[in-house]
Amino acid sequence: MKNVMIKGTGVYTPANKVYNEQLDEHFEKRGLSAHNLMNHLGRRKRYFISEGENTITMCQNAIDACMSKNKLNLTDCEMLVVCTDTPEYLFPTNALKIVGLYGERLKNVSVAFDINSNCTGMIHGLDVVYKYMKASNIRSALVVGCFCITPIALWSDTVVYATFADAAACVALCMEDAQEPGGFLDTYLFTDASYHGYITYPKCGMSKVPLKAIEPNKKRLEWNPFPMDFIPEQWYNGIHQILERNNLTSQDVDYYIFSQLSDEFNVKTLELLGISAEDHKYYFVGKEYGYTGNTCPIMCLNRLWDIYSKKGNKIIICTVGAGYSIIVQLYEF
Repeated sequence: MKNVMIKGTGVYTPANKVYNEQLDEHFEKRGLSAHNLMNHLGRRKRYFISEGENTITMCQNAIDACMSKNKLNLTDCEMLVVCTDTPEYLFPTNALKIVGLYGERLKNVSVAFDINSNCTGMIHGLDVVYKYMKASNIRSALVVGCFCITPIALWSDTVVYATFADAAACVALCMEDAQEPGGFLDTYLFTDASYHGYITYPKCGMSKVPLKAIEPNKKRLEWNPFPMDFIPEQWYNGIHQILERNNLTSQDVDYYIFSQLSDEFNVKTLELLGISAEDHKYYFVGKEYGYTGNTCPIMCLNRLWDIYSKKGNKIIICTVGAGYSIIVQLYEF
């Protein structure tokens, strides 16, 4: 039996640390306020890129952190997938660009491509890559995610600019021969495209970005407020199906990792599952990093790696993407 296992993780956050007070001042100058929203979503600080940083440089920093932290060697890597909805390039793929920049250190990579499924991106990427590995002779892979949101956010956007942040994360995967199932066990996917018109980047559409007649702000991200209170119930439905398919109860899962968009949504989902705060099965790191899009579940996994990664621990990772889509993943260390 072949199991695909997580060998380790690594993350990168820019040096530019931004606190709520700085953003309060930023919005007050524009006659706006995001103070209540930042408090409601549990934000305290977040990280913005500095000049010279972008998706490529952030991915490289996350890869380097993963290699160093877990004492891994890049020359062992045979597959590299970049998950991002804020790519630095469309041609070539960001994955191919990174392979080229590392040169001899990634000379053994034979498969390199990008994935964009918005905020479900890294978990979707893990799902695609582990299944690819099981169906091929690839034994070592890197799944790298990046959310480089500040260059495309409107400075007047009291949701995105106030509560989102820049970050990159890397997950190292390896194939292991085993007697019992382990590693990635199951994935649930759900799509309801009825919210497709609320979040758009670029607002004008890619075909109009080169046109001088298009205002610069129309080339940025447009976020229109919409009700999101359906999320806990939809997450619960997905988790319930995963548990049922694998003959598990909610208490059999040692830890739950959610999107770090809203602590309230995460707690409500756990309540639907019959899990209380006293069970200590959930942690929220959004107040430390802000909302970092597709990387945020891995930011949480990396932050609590020593707790989560004990042999035999089962975790469920659950997140939501613009549009909307749901992904739930079951993994056993």
